[in-house]
Amino acid sequence: MADATPAISMTSVSLPRYLSRPTPRDVPKQNIAAVAPELADTPLTYIRDGLECLGPDMLQVLAGVKAETVSNVLPKELTVVIDDLSSDMPTHMLAVYSRQVPAAAKRRVKLFPTHNIVLAAHCANLPILQQSNPKTPEKTGESITIPVVPLCIPAPEVFPQLSTFLYTKRIDYLLATLLSHPVPPALYTDDPTSERVRSALQQCASKLATLAPAHVLLSRAMAVNGLWRNACALGIGDEKLWCAMDVAWEVLLHALAISTGKQLL
Repeated sequence: MADATPAISMTSVSLPRYLSRPTPRDVPKQNIAAVAPELADTPLTYIRDGLECLGPDMLQVLAGVKAETVSNVLPKELTVVIDDLSSDMPTHMLAVYSRQVPAAAKRRVKLFPTHNIVLAAHCANLPILQQSNPKTPEKTGESITIPVVPLCIPAPEVFPQLSTFLYTKRIDYLLATLLSHPVPPALYTDDPTSERVRSALQQCASKLATLAPAHVLLSRAMAVNGLWRNACALGIGDEKLWCAMDVAWEVLLHALAISTGKQLL
């Protein structure tokens, strides 16, 4: 789905010039109804606006979740300890993995607590999740039991960044995480074709090129590419997310061109 024209080639790695967008797909209404029947007839934009307000507190609850160790067999349910009661309890535990595993390697599965409504409201390609409404513990340190859902995505290593963004919608935070450097707001708020934005992008890329060697810049570009592949696989059409990926990709390609002395096509 990426532009096949290579922008920069480093030994065996060729990076596409742009990260193309797949055809947008609406979130199926039944996905919302399955996890929150009371919201079945609520406009999706209203649900997302509400989640954007509640998301940071919901994310804080997830940060306080402690899961039991999982054996070689993935359980259908998992008991977790809750250390934060400030918002809704997690409804599911995602067991995230990738199909692409080296022949001699063991498949790695990482666990991430989540809220089914957040996923259902943003991921058009996600299968319907079962309804789950765990009771809030009376005090911190107590446990709840939630269902485990296997989730196969292209790049599990950048799922935390994607999940955090869906809860916060903080494009500035996502870009700073992807680039390991703050980005001028003009790059994601102003007209990308304007001279002001082009100049800011070049300055940001030049700064990155002085702060990190080419192989580090390449690893960051591969992380952005992984984020893009995850978004495509899950069917996430959030405009802020796509803007962040476009900006991060453009900055990193320019930084790599500066670092390697190669011309950006």
